[in-house]
Amino acid sequence: MFGARTHGPLPLQRKLPRGQLYLPDLRRIGQGIVASLAPPTRGARVDALEARFAGALESREAALFPHARVALLEILRALDLPPGSEVLMTPVTIPDVVNAVLVAGLRPAFVDLDERTCNMSPSSLVERASPAARVVLITHLSGLASPMAALVEIATTRGLVVLEDCSQAMGTRYRGKMLGTFGKAGFYSLSTLKPVASFHGGLAITDDAALAASLRRAARAMPVPTRRWLFTMFARDAILHAASHPLPFSIAGYYGMAALERLAPAIVDELQRGNIVYDAARRAARVKRKTELAASFFAAYTDAQAALAEGCLDAMDAGNRRRVELVTRLHEQLVAAAVPGLVRVNPLGSPTFWRYPLWTEDPEALRAALRRRGIDAARTNLCCASREPAFAEHAAATPNAVAFVDRMVFLPLHPNLDARDMDHVARAVIDHLRGPRKSG
Repeated sequence: MFGARTHGPLPLQRKLPRGQLYLPDLRRIGQGIVASLAPPTRGARVDALEARFAGALESREAALFPHARVALLEILRALDLPPGSEVLMTPVTIPDVVNAVLVAGLRPAFVDLDERTCNMSPSSLVERASPAARVVLITHLSGLASPMAALVEIATTRGLVVLEDCSQAMGTRYRGKMLGTFGKAGFYSLSTLKPVASFHGGLAITDDAALAASLRRAARAMPVPTRRWLFTMFARDAILHAASHPLPFSIAGYYGMAALERLAPAIVDELQRGNIVYDAARRAARVKRKTELAASFFAAYTDAQAALAEGCLDAMDAGNRRRVELVTRLHEQLVAAAVPGLVRVNPLGSPTFWRYPLWTEDPEALRAALRRRGIDAARTNLCCASREPAFAEHAAATPNAVAFVDRMVFLPLHPNLDARDMDHVARAVIDHLRGPRKSG
């Protein structure tokens, strides 16, 4: 079923981490740490970076925030919608995206994904849209473009404001047009493992001058963080970058990760979220209904963070092209071997593949098999909010979203990998599925 077995011994192969900080120039980390020792400021460097982001993402205006969830909250507040208005959205997200909707005085209405596309189903959007709906929040997961033509047509017909969550899709296009520019506004994450990273950070883009002015007023009113907090975040990123680079990961990181996966997998999940220190209370409250976002989320975006993001923005296009090259090699081998559960890519989009998803009946068996071959594949760190007790009032049947969270594995994919690494991953997946424990 999966093609002929490759003969001969396996070549010596380095260990492959699940993710890698997108910091193209190690000097930027050092510069960031040095900058974080000075009193934090939000000034000309942030303003200049906003202008650069607007140009790079083909938008008229941009505003930098401390987090993507804060960018969304401020966008919703600026829209000044009637209280209780519905925001149509996919449930596969971080909990605080749902909380941002609720804190803004609105109601989430969960729309299912299409099967194995990662993105919103147009037919489910039609089914879920009620007279109370005012906004459709389109989330582009895994660097894959949503079916924007169909979704925007539905939104236009029903008079819905279109917002785009591009946290995992910076630089991705649909029919040649940049994601984030199809509606009223788009927003992005600049957190640790994103292609443009500045440890924490969020970005909003819009062509609406009045909305942009409102967003900038909100961003500039936020207090700057403490020097200690800023230094701690930069130091954390330096540690994570070193630990997730393929060379140190092959020497030591892989073995520590493999042990933690057996003994304390919750710690690995926290590391995947960028948390070096495991906090049981934080994990227990990860999916929680909030009446306000924590005050710590509103520390202003700083010039020191802008210095770090500049280098990542310089390398964004090259990094996107590199991931596409790698995933093409991987995907073609999996297709040729008739591997089940492959992602369905929208032919009208130009995916950047922030992650490569693979659906399987037994994800933990696949992850364990890959780990034995030195490959650290990840679960998603997103929740399916439509089934979470914290959001029970807004529960909905979203079977494809459930499958994304429960049955999907992210195969390693980042610019520091090479063609041989992709061959190794493809061979490991095919060998596992050809063995006694078949999935898909």
